[in-house]
Amino acid sequence: MKNRICADTVICSILFLFIGAVLVQGETDSAEREITITNASFVAPSPEREILNGEWVEISNQGESDENLAGWKLEDRQNHTYTFPDFTLSAGASVRIHTGVGSDTSEDLHWNRNTAIWNNDGDTATLKDASGDIVSRYPEEAKGA
Repeated sequence: MKNRICADTVICSILFLFIGAVLVQGETDSAEREITITNASFVAPSPEREILNGEWVEISNQGESDENLAGWKLEDRQNHTYTFPDFTLSAGASVRIHTGVGSDTSEDLHWNRNTAIWNNDGDTATLKDASGDIVSRYPEEAKGA
């Protein structure tokens, strides 16, 4: 009986350590990334159809290393989805993703849409990494959305 209790204790200890290591690893990966949606303009100036680049979402790299966003996705509440091209966001830098058409630069990317995406009465921007994990939401209080 004493050996049985000892064996159960050892097994539980090993499982506890393993699960703890997995949780800590997940926290480390998330903390290292530090890519967040920091601002957005969901309402383009009038006439909205002609000034679609007035709609934008700003994403910032608040970490200390560059991050390639290839395959990452930006979505609204209606699941309109922008997929990032091969694009590296430098440490400390920000990029705006505009709804309309334009030439991409290190500070501005374009969805190349000819209609508005973001709801004027409020919307939620969701950023997902290439694995489909949610990295950030804007506004932040929309986390439960």
